Amino acid sequence: MGIHGIFESWRCFGKNPTLATRVLFDTAILPSNPVRYVLELEKQGYLEDTRTLAMGTAMLYSIAFAVSYAFISMTYGLLWI
Repeated sequence: MGIHGIFESWRCFGKNPTLATRVLFDTAILPSNPVRYVLELEKQGYLEDTRTLAMGTAMLYSIAFAVSYAFISMTYGLLWI
């Protein structure tokens, strides 16, 4: 997998976030077969496996959540009261 795989999954997320989110949900939350997205991913030029894409998407969502939480907690006294 490596760092190159993570960056490739973020590039794929940038091209089609809906597909990356569906792969994440099908891989991590719902017990289904993520292989059905392989042809759609290959058409977009993504060559890594679906598990790497799901992990990269989860990392992006967790980073976005942490940044938004930090912003809200730091500006709570200034903007939100």
